[in-house]
Amino acid sequence: MLQRLFGAGGGPLERTPNKAVLFGLRFTNLAVLLILLVFFALSAPGFLSLVSFSNILDSTSVFLLLALGETFVIFAGGIDLSVGSMLSLGGVASASYMSERFAAGDDGVLTTVVGILIACAVGLLGGVLNGVVIAYMKLDPLIVTLGTLGIFLGIADLISNGLPVGDLPPAAFTLGNGQFLHVPYVAIIALGFAAVLSFVARKTRFGRYCYAIGASQESVRRAGVNLNRHTIMLYGISGALAGLAGMLNAAHFSSASSSAGANALLVAIAAVVIGGTPISGGEGKIWGTVIGALIYTLLDNGFVLMGIASFWQLVVVGALIILAVYLDEYQRRLRLTVGISRDTEGVAPALAADGAAGQDSTGAKASA
Repeated sequence: MLQRLFGAGGGPLERTPNKAVLFGLRFTNLAVLLILLVFFALSAPGFLSLVSFSNILDSTSVFLLLALGETFVIFAGGIDLSVGSMLSLGGVASASYMSERFAAGDDGVLTTVVGILIACAVGLLGGVLNGVVIAYMKLDPLIVTLGTLGIFLGIADLISNGLPVGDLPPAAFTLGNGQFLHVPYVAIIALGFAAVLSFVARKTRFGRYCYAIGASQESVRRAGVNLNRHTIMLYGISGALAGLAGMLNAAHFSSASSSAGANALLVAIAAVVIGGTPISGGEGKIWGTVIGALIYTLLDNGFVLMGIASFWQLVVVGALIILAVYLDEYQRRLRLTVGISRDTEGVAPALAADGAAGQDSTGAKASA
């Protein structure tokens, strides 16, 4: 009784501080966001204005779409280095079509809708290519997507002849720059995808499999999940969102070029990692990625308003990435200390139940 009361010999009271620290670390990214908001509100003239916040949402949206797809891939322990090039390719492909139609006298909404579909289809095709090579050739995602990074960028240059593609229809410009109650259309689209993907990640079998694959791929294989199909779907989602981001980026600037995604990969991975998703996979939250993307954009916008050179933003973001990785490792060690498992929200029991149900209904496991 005395040991339990005073915490001697590793009792409950001895573990409580570590659990409290773990609880606090889960909200580190939100704390950083609030600190930045207060700092720039006090230091940057014009930061607290509707125009400033509208610009922040606008700037965040395109990169957030990239980061959302990247988040799902990282949930499952993968990586997609080709998202920046896919942004460029999707933007150039859709802009080329819309520019051609506009030159022929078509400036309607249908042209813009088709441009969106083209960008998503191009991105989906590229993502599926990544997934097929990774799944069936059993190659490292880092190497595969590094290779397709160059391939997609080269194709974007071939389509555009290395030149910007402009003269987009007015409907595209409206989509890229219009607002509803001071909220940009692109922000509404990006946050809508974030809400849907957050539901998918936490409440669907597909989402549970993503976490489970990142935590233990072999356990998922034994449960009868078709890993090849799941991998292709993951990279397909990442590619489609990158293509859509490319089209929205082109619509915003009324121009598309192969260099549009030059810094996009850094921003996407920074948003994911700063948002609390470990690069090793198996856990994380979509809304954490949203916070991570906002942190990046706040730094960008705040530094501009304060007149600070833009390269300092890269320094700060790089430091935040390293800090986020360190805090993740620190949390992992604390979990081992207090005996808390990774935050996979009951994935293992659900996975076992899904695997059992699948075997009962088919009589055999699905092929891996």
